[in-house]
Amino acid sequence: MQYLSQRLAAQPASEREREPAGAVAHSQRDRLLDAAEAVIAEKGAGSATIEAIVKAAGVSSVTFYEHFRGKEECFVAAFERGVEEMRSEVRGAMPPTGARAVLIRAALAALLAAIDAEPARARLCFVEAQKGGPRLRARYEDMLEAVAEDLDDPLGPAIVGGLAWLVRERLELGGGGSVRELLPEVAKVVLAPELSHG
Repeated sequence: MQYLSQRLAAQPASEREREPAGAVAHSQRDRLLDAAEAVIAEKGAGSATIEAIVKAAGVSSVTFYEHFRGKEECFVAAFERGVEEMRSEVRGAMPPTGARAVLIRAALAALLAAIDAEPARARLCFVEAQKGGPRLRARYEDMLEAVAEDLDDPLGPAIVGGLAWLVRERLELGGGGSVRELLPEVAKVVLAPELSHG
């Protein structure tokens, strides 16, 4: 006996609607992505199941497979949405002009505030993205590389890697404090090259 999920996943995209249209489909997709964030934060990427995601989203397995071929595709979509929303919040918090150090500190403060505001999303983007399968790990590495390029600094990859490590450590180990409390330490790591040049 073949499960419905196996039959739907095996169908080529041309045989079924890959991108359902309309507001209902958009709402369902958002609910699935929200549920994926929550389930991954609670159980970890390795233990998150499609069944748990659809239950948390309040949709059927058929609806899940109308949007995604499998759980890793869903995880990647949730990660990409989370990263884009965090980057958007950071861009929105940036002052229009200022010294590079001031702009970087404002960006860091906005990023850490966004992480604190959405802990499930932060856990997906900084912790579980490294554990959720090869496609998700690749997207995580792409994200780090893109942020490092934004810094326009030869030490960009090391700075971004250090920042990601500090955030991941706080999210995994906790410690009772908010991620925003890391701002002085993170600012020191990120701005060290800036200060040494000046």
